[in-house]
Order: sequence, then structure tokens, then C-alpha cells
Amino acid sequence: MQMGLTENQLSLDLLESWLKNNPDSAEFKNDNHSLFKELALFQDYHGLPAFKNSLADFMSEIRANKVTFDPNNLVLTAGATSPNETLMFCLANLGGAFLLPTPYYPGFDRDLKWRTGAEIVPIHCSSSNGFRITESALIEAYEQAQKQNLKVKGVLVTNPSNPLGTSLSLHEVNLLVDVVSSKNIHLISDEIYFGTVFCSPGFVSIMEVLKNRDLMKTDVWSGVCKIMEVLKQNLLRCRVMHWLRLETRG
Repeated sequence: MQMGLTENQLSLDLLESWLKNNPDSAEFKNDNHSLFKELALFQDYHGLPAFKNSLADFMSEIRANKVTFDPNNLVLTAGATSPNETLMFCLANLGGAFLLPTPYYPGFDRDLKWRTGAEIVPIHCSSSNGFRITESALIEAYEQAQKQNLKVKGVLVTNPSNPLGTSLSLHEVNLLVDVVSSKNIHLISDEIYFGTVFCSPGFVSIMEVLKNRDLMKTDVWSGVCKIMEVLKQNLLRCRVMHWLRLETRG
């Protein structure tokens, strides 16, 4: 088993079986009508509307329909690197920084920094508490960035964690929302492995927390509006960015 790549080779037989039973899809047909011209010519740069509708339904379903997603707020990309880099270009200029809990995916040093000029400031988490994010560690990282004359643009977390494989607790997600709101900065929740959580503690999406705290239409919303969900369906190598609001802040 190759564990070094984010490829879901274990599901290839399911995909092959589905394509065999749905030949129209492989032949770019729908009810025996060719879709080749429709797919080959220029399309919506944010992704095919029908595909975004299906993905929005799927993302809600896999979260037990506790939250819903607006397809109009989805942007589809190929693979994992491009949306991470795109977010940095949109949210951070040269001299800007994002706070990341340790340990973090080492590819972030490439994806987030190389071309954008953004910096990563670690939120030092300890094995003594299972690498949980604490308020003191968050504030320490924020203050460390300021000492380096960096403008903190936000916090980026992977949930479930890469490389730990652990999920953020409800307390941690609430803490993140409180801190980014008080600091008036962004929060990116990279949830590419949200479909792989099978045991306690269960996965808690940032969208679920915002909904349960009724922050979607309050004054507090302006402080946490820069929540983005970055999700990837490994089987088809498709990445989805979900923007809660489009204008920038901070």
C-alpha cells in the first residue's frame, strides 16, 4: 500500500465498476446525446454548474446533512497545490503571514510561500496534550509574527490533520473562531480528509460550528466571515474551495 501519495487507489475498482455500468459517462453522453461539444468548449471557470451541484450535495451528505453548501460559492480546481496558492495570492501580500499548527504538511512551505511571498509562523503544539491547539499557543504565535514585523493575515488548519490524522475537537474549532474574530483575520480550514474519519472524536466542520453558534447573520459574522473550506475528493483529484464571503478583510 502506497501511503506517500494522496491517491485513493483502493477505490479504483469501484470507479471502474461504475464506469462499466454507466458507459454514457465515459463516452461523454447523456441519454445517448453527445456532450463532447459542451465539455470541450470554454466553460464556467469556477467549474461545471452540474458538477458543483453534485459536489455540494455530496459534501452535505458526507457530513450527515448537518450543513449545506451553496454551489455558487464553490470554485473547482485540479489537485491540491493550486487552491492553496490561490488563497495565499488572494489573502496575503509580501510581508503577510499565516499561522499554522505544528506539525504541519511540509508541502505547505512550497504551496503557500514559494511564489506568493507569504510567510508561515508555526503555532507550537505539544505531544504532551496530543498536539491540541491552545489559546496560549495561538496568541504566542501571533505575537511572534508581530515581533518579526509580519502582518498576520490568518490561521490555516488541516482538519483532519495532515500528518497526524487527528480531528480538531469542538473546543479547538470554537477557539479558532473566537481568536480570528477578535483579531479580525482570516481562517482557512483545509478539510481534504473529512471523509476518512470513522472513530471518536468525530469530525466537526467549521461550517457546522458557525451554524450551531448562529453566527451566519450576526455582527460577529463580520469577524469570522473569512472562513474558507478547502476540500478534495481524492478519487477524481478534484479540489473544492468554498467561500463564505468574497470580499477581503484585514
